[in-house]
Amino acid sequence: MHDWHYFFNHDRSNLNQGTYRIFEPEWKAEILHWFSQKDIDKQQKEDFIQALIDFDDGCGDFYRYRAYFLAAEALSQFPESSLGDAIVEQLLKWSYAYFRQDKRDWQILPKPLVQTARQTLELTDRKRVIAAFVHLVHTTESRSILRVAAEKLGTLDPGNKSAIAALALMPITEDRYGFCPRSYSLGTIAVGDETAIAVLVNDIEKIPDQQICTVGIRTLGKIAYGNKTAIAALVYLMETTLNKDNCCEAIAALGKIAVGDQTAIAALVKFLQINQGDRICFDAAQALWQIDPGNAAVLKSLVHILETSANISLINHAATYLLEIDPGNKLALSMLYQIFETNQDESGRLYAIQNLLKIDPVNPKAMATLCQIRESNPYQHESILTDAVQNLKQLDLENKLVKQKLNEVIPTLIQFLLIFQQDDDNKNCFNNSPTIQISYESCLLDIADSLTKILQREHLPQVVTTLKGYLSKQFYKNSSYRYEAVFNIIWHCAENLIYPDFHKAIN
Repeated sequence: MHDWHYFFNHDRSNLNQGTYRIFEPEWKAEILHWFSQKDIDKQQKEDFIQALIDFDDGCGDFYRYRAYFLAAEALSQFPESSLGDAIVEQLLKWSYAYFRQDKRDWQILPKPLVQTARQTLELTDRKRVIAAFVHLVHTTESRSILRVAAEKLGTLDPGNKSAIAALALMPITEDRYGFCPRSYSLGTIAVGDETAIAVLVNDIEKIPDQQICTVGIRTLGKIAYGNKTAIAALVYLMETTLNKDNCCEAIAALGKIAVGDQTAIAALVKFLQINQGDRICFDAAQALWQIDPGNAAVLKSLVHILETSANISLINHAATYLLEIDPGNKLALSMLYQIFETNQDESGRLYAIQNLLKIDPVNPKAMATLCQIRESNPYQHESILTDAVQNLKQLDLENKLVKQKLNEVIPTLIQFLLIFQQDDDNKNCFNNSPTIQISYESCLLDIADSLTKILQREHLPQVVTTLKGYLSKQFYKNSSYRYEAVFNIIWHCAENLIYPDFHKAIN
């Protein structure tokens, strides 16, 4: 089978008569294999790639993008394509709009498009992509572009010394959000690199700025596994710092890099003895169990929290973690049931229910209470609705009760997307505290994300038909975040519907 039309034959007059195997996941491997075969004429391959990048889907470009990404992946099997440079350049534009130096060419791109383009960069012709990022590292005058280009170069070529050297020489600065690009970037490409570790240890020991210290600690937790210098620096910081946040960061980092290290184990045991019952004690207990599973001091500390603390959130966390490391622990189970049955705070109750369902996914009482909370006021605050969705997703989707609840939740989520208004922000029904307000933008995007996680195949065509009117340019101008939420949902539908069905639903 040498004719590419076997995979893709677009019939504009009758889509059901066309062939659209390019959009069917089970055919992807076969298509990429086709491009790798040496007995297939190169012109056939060129024509196929040209057809893919020129495809006009007639339904909002959702399938045009999918065809283009397949063409990009095909370059990994057919790197000699004359269209390769143009395809990689287009992927870069979709992935990092600010790489385009001419600001008049900038545009806001939907996040699913950006994310998929970035993923495809790692699947296409690697030599072309590396060359593109090397060129950026050597030519850009922008620190932000240098950082991103070096990160990607490090991903594509792990341990790339030029990228590490460029980042190590970057000034130690923060952006206006307290973000330290150098520390973060070293953490993405310099795992185990002694030079990078030394730079970061110096940062946290000698630079007083809290934000830079915090990012440096986190980065050590990513790249300094087993490194004695880094472990010693983190232990010293944990024992001496007066900054509670950085103490917590140092503890978390030790839990990631100090497995089996006796100095770290002894320091954490001592820390637990000194800080009995404090929230930071819970963090230390987690870290100690990570580096020394079975340590008796951890169990003792968690039990002490359950027996003495009045903080419902801390009890929830401690009981849940205790059940993870000691399944069936009676005290932990008892505390979760007590919160679930008697606590008046719905957030606390919901968290306890969620953890009980992880242990016993078909617990009828927990499931009934979960649905009762949602039905009493589904918009009371964001966490109840989104966590309820997550809990439903964790259960058996073939279960009749779960299917019934999904059919109840999905219309609620769609209704929210359609009616929630920006001018409601000050009296947002998701606000669960007079001092903490969640913007309507965040609510919309979170609800869209939750919806995509529970939609079943049979729901997709109707969802597309219901939401298609919210993809217009005018609607984007009026409500860009609602547009983004809708786009995310319809992108998900396009990934899971065959092309003719999606085309029918959206037109």
